[in-house]
Amino acid sequence: MIASCSLVVSMLHKVNVFFVLCVVGLNCLLPSVRAETLRELSLDEAIMLAVRENPNVETAQLMHVQQKYALEIQQWQFQPHFGLQATKTTSQTYSTTPGGMVTANQTGVQPSVSLLTPIGTQMNLVSTNTVAGHYNPALSLQVMQPLLRGFGRPIVEAALDDAMESERISRLNVEFQLRQTTTDVINAYLDVISARNTLMIDQESLHRSEESVRQTRLFIKAGRKAGVELVTVQADAASAHTKIEVDQNNLQQATYGLLTAIGMDPNTRVTFREVNIERLIQKYHIPTLDEAKEMSLEKDIQYQVDNITLNGSTRRNLQSAKDNTRWQLNLLLNGSTGNGNGGGPNAGINSLVNGVNVTDSATLNLTIPIDDRPAKMAVSNAKIALREAELALKQEAWAKKTNVINVWNGIYSAMRAIRFAKQAEDLQAKTWKISFQKYSFGLIDGLELQAAQQQYRAAQQIALSAKIDYLKALTRLDLLVGATLKTWNVKVRYT
Repeated sequence: MIASCSLVVSMLHKVNVFFVLCVVGLNCLLPSVRAETLRELSLDEAIMLAVRENPNVETAQLMHVQQKYALEIQQWQFQPHFGLQATKTTSQTYSTTPGGMVTANQTGVQPSVSLLTPIGTQMNLVSTNTVAGHYNPALSLQVMQPLLRGFGRPIVEAALDDAMESERISRLNVEFQLRQTTTDVINAYLDVISARNTLMIDQESLHRSEESVRQTRLFIKAGRKAGVELVTVQADAASAHTKIEVDQNNLQQATYGLLTAIGMDPNTRVTFREVNIERLIQKYHIPTLDEAKEMSLEKDIQYQVDNITLNGSTRRNLQSAKDNTRWQLNLLLNGSTGNGNGGGPNAGINSLVNGVNVTDSATLNLTIPIDDRPAKMAVSNAKIALREAELALKQEAWAKKTNVINVWNGIYSAMRAIRFAKQAEDLQAKTWKISFQKYSFGLIDGLELQAAQQQYRAAQQIALSAKIDYLKALTRLDLLVGATLKTWNVKVRYT
């Protein structure tokens, strides 16, 4: 019995050991599985992904598709339009006369074609083919030509010109969204890099603080420092721990912001590769100030759109308003042949060309507006709208140039700030080392060491911020002069 119990205990022990080994092995495998699903993206990959996945870019592409179809509809207005109508009628008549019931069948087929020309001519050709015992075809042509109001390409093709401009603007909007999305991704990526480097700076600061605590404990133990010195350096270490917690939260928020800029699900498991800031700075080309001002007007999307609207639909609205104040004089020509009844010369295809049942007419309609104040008011409003658009475009040009000047000057100011911040960082690093040596020999207390530590960390942060601000200024100038897509080799594709 004792042997059986020992055997059972031994087996249970082996099962427990096997179970523990399985759990440990599974826990060892899970991190590797999770690591395999964690994707790493570089800045270029993030930009390329945003170009394809960002909802704003996709929305602009869809709007472009709509404008293309709208343009096709307006072009279709000046193409021949064909129609076909067919009818079949059967009637029965009851009477008391011999025969009782009379059945009559009538079949009609009516093809038609119409055309609108760019000068306003409207033509309609209709062929009526009726069979009711006899085949009695008819052919009619109607031509209407405006001679004053509604005459000419600028008036007739106004809607077509609007559609062409809308399609062109939709193309520019696609490019604008690509530029803006690329810029947003770069700025968000720089925010991630800044948050990550800030975390590293504070981790180094924590390491120095912990080293100070360790050294202080040794000094107190050796009798070289008073016990109160430990409180100061421990407070500095606690403050460094707090900063790291804040930095980790900021890094997480910056990561979510970058995922949003790309257009990715925030639950996506992804990490972003570190970038070489100096190499990234060399990627940008800084034009001269005059070149930058000129490029800002030539390449800025919103300025181009406003310029197209001013010289396009706004001026056409004034033309249309003036056209509506003119006299209306229309020439109407009608011609028909056939449409006879019964047999003989009124039946068959021959009835269309034998000169029987031919009707021709010409009508000239004149309408003279007398004191049409709403039309005059429309002209006045159109003139005011045109002048307002001209002034707004001029102000916009000034604002664009001013913005470029400020960003251009800010770039060189940021460039100098980088140099000064780097010098300050190096000097503060030396200052902290000297302060730590002084603290080791008892020449300064913990408060002075803490002040040197904080100044060194602040100098590191300022140097990092100076580089990030300089890069963001370069990105901003690149956007203003319209060089973003060229800098990052992004091709504009229209669906």
